[in-house]
Amino acid sequence: MTTTITTTAIGTLPTTIQHIALSKLVPSKANVRKVNATAGIGELADSIEAHGLIQNLTVRKAVKGQKFEVVASARRLAALRLLLKQRRFDTDIDIPCNVLAAERDAEISLAENTQREAMHVVDEVQAYQRLVEDGLPADAIASPFGQSLVTVRQHLKLAALPPQILKAMRADEITIEQARALAITDDHATQEAAWFGRDGWSRSPSNLRAVLTNEHIRSTDRLARFIGVDAYEAAGGVLLRDLFSDNEATFLTDRPLAMRLPAEV
Repeated sequence: MTTTITTTAIGTLPTTIQHIALSKLVPSKANVRKVNATAGIGELADSIEAHGLIQNLTVRKAVKGQKFEVVASARRLAALRLLLKQRRFDTDIDIPCNVLAAERDAEISLAENTQREAMHVVDEVQAYQRLVEDGLPADAIASPFGQSLVTVRQHLKLAALPPQILKAMRADEITIEQARALAITDDHATQEAAWFGRDGWSRSPSNLRAVLTNEHIRSTDRLARFIGVDAYEAAGGVLLRDLFSDNEATFLTDRPLAMRLPAEV
């Protein structure tokens, strides 16, 4: 079933907005995106299932048959097909599409793939923070947005950086790797001192991590392994976990307690 809604124009291109059955939509060879064309399709499918199709597909009538070629939004088409294949749609459904009257496929495809500006990282992480503030737990955010729970927690960790650090990030004075290093602690005063009290090479991610953990004991150190992390926590010790390290490095933050515990073992 194909339902015409309205006719308009996009720039110099006359366009009809129609609802077209998913089974009648096929990829166009004119789509300019070849590399990473299928990357993240599962995550995009999760997002479409949770939030709907936020942006219409752009198509044109195929030369032969009753099909419509998708000249832009091929990844959205692949995600929709995945949802149908996995029976997350009950039946074939109608998809809102911008139907082009002119055959300028490569131009439209190139425009869609180049005239896009990614969100600034600060805007992105603060958007996740607002979802939490609105009452959504981290695990409820992950799937609908096609993200892992670890990624959501990392975003929330960055969003919790002090306002002055976030302001510097917006001005591109702090790289994402430097911000991840600063986020190893939750203490705003310590984070600000580590950044604003240093300059040049001493602000490298590795140096920032070293400064913020030099009073702590790694859980892999001999002392920590001897007393045991469980015993340390049972005695009231606090752990610090680096969500951005490959092995999620863990540190014992109460050195005096850790030094005292061996005598009590």
